[in-house]
Amino acid sequence: MRIFLLSVALTCLASPATTWAQSQPANSAVADVCVYGGTASGVIAAVAARRDGKSVIIVEPARTLGGMVGGGIRVNRDTRHPGDIGGLTRMMMERDMEIGGGRHENQPKFREAFDELVAKHGITALFDHRLGLVTKTGTRIEQLLMDYAPVEPDGCPSAKAERAGAFRVKARIFIDASYEGDLMALAGVPYAVGREATGEFNESLAGQRNLKVFDLSPYLTPGDPTSGLLPMIDTEPYVEGGASRHIMAYNFRFVWVPAGQGVKVGAPTHFDPARYELVLRALRRQRDYVGWPNHNFAKGALISGGLPGRQSDYPDGTWEERSQIWREWSDHVKILHQLTGSTQELKKGEYPDGKDDFPDQLYVRLGRRMRGEYVITQHDLMLQTDVPDSIGLGYGWMGWTDIYPTRILATPDGKVATEGTSSETISPGPYRIPYGAIVPQAQSCTNLLVPVCASSTHIAMSSIRMEATWMLMGESAGIAAAQALDENVPVQRIDRRRLRERLLDVGQILEWDGTGYGGGASAWWNKRPEDYQRNPISSLHKGPRKDSEFVQRFEASRSIPGSLITP
Repeated sequence: MRIFLLSVALTCLASPATTWAQSQPANSAVADVCVYGGTASGVIAAVAARRDGKSVIIVEPARTLGGMVGGGIRVNRDTRHPGDIGGLTRMMMERDMEIGGGRHENQPKFREAFDELVAKHGITALFDHRLGLVTKTGTRIEQLLMDYAPVEPDGCPSAKAERAGAFRVKARIFIDASYEGDLMALAGVPYAVGREATGEFNESLAGQRNLKVFDLSPYLTPGDPTSGLLPMIDTEPYVEGGASRHIMAYNFRFVWVPAGQGVKVGAPTHFDPARYELVLRALRRQRDYVGWPNHNFAKGALISGGLPGRQSDYPDGTWEERSQIWREWSDHVKILHQLTGSTQELKKGEYPDGKDDFPDQLYVRLGRRMRGEYVITQHDLMLQTDVPDSIGLGYGWMGWTDIYPTRILATPDGKVATEGTSSETISPGPYRIPYGAIVPQAQSCTNLLVPVCASSTHIAMSSIRMEATWMLMGESAGIAAAQALDENVPVQRIDRRRLRERLLDVGQILEWDGTGYGGGASAWWNKRPEDYQRNPISSLHKGPRKDSEFVQRFEASRSIPGSLITP
């Protein structure tokens, strides 16, 4: 059952752990911890703080808990060896196995699982409210002023709030678990959007790169540069390895069934043929230039389930801009369905909270990225650094950088190309995530934790961004929040040895034992952690050619100055 706003102040104040005054107006709430963003990470963070005796409220701009878990991604997605994931995340992975389903199927029942988890721990959840204003005193957030803005029937955020300043939340510690990082940004915490240049953190995979050229003209009049560029062609200059405003693509995720067995996709609200001239040319030239229909996003195609480059305007966009982008994305999918002549239909009941079984969650792969106490980089993923104060392990398919195309551009010789795609295995196993990556710099904010829009580069976030990793980071954030309250200190000054002890006590796995990722094993989907064969690193040599190539790169990295990788 879902927890709706029913006497929120009463629910928060009923907790024996509450330390605030015992009377608040009906349109306000007071809690020890406020979690903004009811993503999977946010729910786990809330449960962890509540388990440690703190009163908690979750504020979610949409109408459901769990974010993309239940909105198109299973918890176990891309977890190669879940034996290296512990705590509450392990529990939810086991729940995933109990629920079952195909590899690309959504988990609508997982929304119920999150609702049950919140209800079990007596946590209040406030839906359809989004952040309007943050009040700070010095480096401390005092309260949030929330706008009432119910999402549209299909999940699209409303362009304008129905009632500004509708709800006020006071707390002693705040956790920003949103995909966008709005609380972090409004609290004045420094952050980044876009891709860093190669030289900024000395990351070999950073910046603009990996052009994939298609034999199409990018000009309004084919072959004539003076006629101007087609609408979907981006104008940012291409500089190999250079910084870019563009981040990896977003999209919706789908489960398709044959015609007559599901729900028709429906017609777009708006279609401008001129805007889709590039798509029409691609279809006329070569059908596989357009990767549709697709359950996710066809990386190798010129056009797939997302508007080229449009995602880059989303993280820092106003809600009016985000609403427009979301609606354009929905129309884009329906337009592609019509232009390609696809007869596939949406599986019934796969997205019960969306209109006509259309997904109600846009796959925001990453939003803002905090510039916190510690910035995770490619070097951390490659195990070349001494990462302090581990709060859990990131895995991303063995330190895998998974970046979807960022945009479409014109090449100097008058062709069309996508840019930015990357799928590189750069680590032999999971990497440590430092506590400093979820806390701001002390001079910016001292009572905020950020487990989703964590402090990292674009390259590092391309691996961190797996839901299970965000969930375990959320649990560690919730535990740290409770400890900061107990010690009555800023989040930067908690006793980190004590934090480590508590994390180990609840089953978080903080170090990799060097086994479990050998032989190119990939049968990870519905096995329990104890079912996995734990192989030493040396067994990588017995794997397929791809693994052999990786071993060569890995062994070469040992010669990099400062590398902590040892035989």
